[in-house]
Amino acid sequence: MSSSLANPIGPARPPRKVPRTLVAGLLIILICQALLFTDVWLTGRGPVHTQAAAEAIKHDHPPAGILAIIARRVAINMTPLAWAGYLIFLDGLLTCLQGQSPIRRRPHHFVLLALASVFIWCVFDWVNFYSIRAWRYIGMPSSFAYRLPGYLVAFGAIVPGMLLSGQVLLNSRLFDWARVSAARYQGPHGPRSVRPPFSRTFTAILILSLLTGIAMFLWPWLHADPITNLTLWASLVFLLDPINYWLGRPSMWRDWHNGWFGRTLAAFAGGLLCGFLWEFWNYWALTKWIYHVPFLGSAEHFRYFEMPLPGLIGFLPFGLECWVMWQTIRIVLDGLAEPLPDDRSLI
Repeated sequence: MSSSLANPIGPARPPRKVPRTLVAGLLIILICQALLFTDVWLTGRGPVHTQAAAEAIKHDHPPAGILAIIARRVAINMTPLAWAGYLIFLDGLLTCLQGQSPIRRRPHHFVLLALASVFIWCVFDWVNFYSIRAWRYIGMPSSFAYRLPGYLVAFGAIVPGMLLSGQVLLNSRLFDWARVSAARYQGPHGPRSVRPPFSRTFTAILILSLLTGIAMFLWPWLHADPITNLTLWASLVFLLDPINYWLGRPSMWRDWHNGWFGRTLAAFAGGLLCGFLWEFWNYWALTKWIYHVPFLGSAEHFRYFEMPLPGLIGFLPFGLECWVMWQTIRIVLDGLAEPLPDDRSLI
């Protein structure tokens, strides 16, 4: 019997190796979580909710021994450590799905995105602390030099974490159904396609989006109240995305005009998934954030860890908003950040 008949489907492919980054990232996350709970157990504490409580833990329960010292360092730096591990894990997971992750395929894009993420989060922090004051940080180390590396890693992981999470969902084909095919009609020169929704009124929609975004962005300044946090999280989508469209950049409105809603849904899902992880890893940390949103009334007391349950909704537009902001920032980075290859790419 010939070899071709013995193996009609060709030589067997070697099994794909599990990427080292997938294992390393998962180990970092699990070890950090174990050490955080070790600090909780050694001090007999629960989650801290005030600056005074965080300072009392550090003063009344100084770490004794190598394990306690390491556990305390993790408890103070849980957010940057866990999110560094999560990004490494996502690199491995996307390598499993694609053969090569966007981090490796477009390294300049990823590095500049991480730097832009620091700026993007500082924008939201600035608006919060000078206007709405919906959240604040407690337990921060007193030395700025000590805080700075944590700032850079934690803030730099925010946007990449959401977009890489959404990319995993896109590559898993969970949103393939969210595409509307162009309608076809018989024209004088044969069959022609008509773009999906908004074909005739699309310019008006873009202008209305821009004006709506301006109004939503200005509201926190004209009426400083925690409730304006709701418009903050969505304002820049409506404000910046029409500009991205007009300048030929990747755009939510362009996707929608072409009948493709999967990338938007992936950005929503990436934001929400990271929101769940942020609040979980934040809850028992000694350096953390807390919320004050009295406009929710009694609903403020129903929480997912520190986050009032209604506030989780804000993570949906947040993922998309950060993606839109990044596409605008990329306008001045042409030639430095690699372009997105297609409309199935968030990063």
